[in-house]
Amino acid sequence: MLKEVAEILESLKLKPSDLRIYSLLEKRELSVREIAKELNLSARFVRERLRDLHRKGIVRRRLVENGWIGYVYRAEDPKVVVARVKNYLLSEFGRLEKILESF
Repeated sequence: MLKEVAEILESLKLKPSDLRIYSLLEKRELSVREIAKELNLSARFVRERLRDLHRKGIVRRRLVENGWIGYVYRAEDPKVVVARVKNYLLSEFGRLEKILESF
């Protein structure tokens, strides 16, 4: 049971760089390269963090074709992020309650 709770908390864990990326994307839409340059981070690291943030529904991306094909990113509305996290937690706690009922 403790393992399941730890997994839920781990899945929500954000890195300090995630908050920096989110704050930057609240202001405007940017590419991986632009974010990396602005925050003095490697493009590879930014791409990895954006993949995780996008999977969690914290940032959204849009495919662009501007002489190159790639994504630009923007922060998701904070209200949407809170609602997604809340729904995720309710779902996971419901799953934990079912596990407890089987004991």
